[in-house]
Amino acid sequence: MADYVIRVGCRSAQGKRSNNEDAYFADANRHIFLVADGMGGQEQGERASGLAAEIIPRVIHDQLASNSQVDDAVRSALRQAHQAILQEGQSQSANRRMGTTAVMAVEKQDQVWVAGVGDSPAFLVRGERVEQLTLDHTVADALARNGTITPDQAKNSPWRNVLYRFLGCVEMTEDAEVRPFTPQAGDRLVLASDGLSGFITHTDLIQGVNQFSDPQTWADHLVELALQRGSRDNVTCVVVAFEPV
Repeated sequence: MADYVIRVGCRSAQGKRSNNEDAYFADANRHIFLVADGMGGQEQGERASGLAAEIIPRVIHDQLASNSQVDDAVRSALRQAHQAILQEGQSQSANRRMGTTAVMAVEKQDQVWVAGVGDSPAFLVRGERVEQLTLDHTVADALARNGTITPDQAKNSPWRNVLYRFLGCVEMTEDAEVRPFTPQAGDRLVLASDGLSGFITHTDLIQGVNQFSDPQTWADHLVELALQRGSRDNVTCVVVAFEPV
């Protein structure tokens, strides 16, 4: 039996943008959490992230109710959201086609499964350590992973915001990688759009766990901190706290 209870905080801010293309879903009872960062401009981006936030939790809930394995349910949910966004985006011109990132977590039977498509990351904060559980699917990060450029060069690369995998990407054929981990009491899991992650350091995350016991207060703080540091994008995060019983 788990030695923790789950509490959650979430916040999304429009920031400097004319509209908010981010979406999130957080259900502490069903233990399903998601952040999606839409692209395509205006209605297209909002529609894409909204479809992800609508379809993914519903499919996961239905499949888990049918006793599917969690990793299979996650892959199926992402696949169905991807196909729905592709279908709806067919009427858009090729250079304005809609899409969205998605990062999500599902807790069941003392395990958490995390998956991400795009560059919206998931961070596990445990004690004095921060681990990014997802890969950033940008061209710059891919070049850094294969050694073509250094991680520092990737941060300033013109390819740092160019995604090669996202929901709605015509060329994407592989299923998402689903990564499980066993949570411990005191852990914090942070799901974020890149409007937040690009302006928050690992030190901020470590200090925040000690400074903010309430996950909602911490989520509010992280969003405001990213905006204060100059984020001009939509800024969204979901904080999942595994509180000691």
